[in-house]
Amino acid sequence: MDTVRGGRGSKAAVLTIVDRVTRLMATTKLENLSQNAVLKGFARLMVDFPGPVRSVTVDHGKEFSCDQALTKRYRIPVYFCHAYHPNERGTNERFNRELRYYFPKGTQFDQVSEANIQRATALINNKPRKCLRWQTPVQAVSKPLSRW
Repeated sequence: MDTVRGGRGSKAAVLTIVDRVTRLMATTKLENLSQNAVLKGFARLMVDFPGPVRSVTVDHGKEFSCDQALTKRYRIPVYFCHAYHPNERGTNERFNRELRYYFPKGTQFDQVSEANIQRATALINNKPRKCLRWQTPVQAVSKPLSRW
């Protein structure tokens, strides 16, 4: 789980979560980077996220200091990667880079609608992946996980 921040002066951000097995990305817009906003955003993501979430790995951003609340509410462990080691969350960082293709650095997420964010996420989720034998994450979700 990670956040993609907006440009200077923008309080809004995008919360992203990527399934490690199917590479399916889910996103939602956050009004600000408070712990409360992250908890509400995570709740919105869990409504439509397919399959169980077994754990969440985050960085040391202040917005993720709500790890105990996530663990208590959803009964899933929250892990923190080492400081300055984004390679420990490589899949999430890679998908955030793809999201930046649609929303370059400096984008004011205050001005971007949730529908536009979901449209970009759908385009990313419908791109074939070599690690999925050239299937899209959407196709991978529809198959039994035991085949991967």
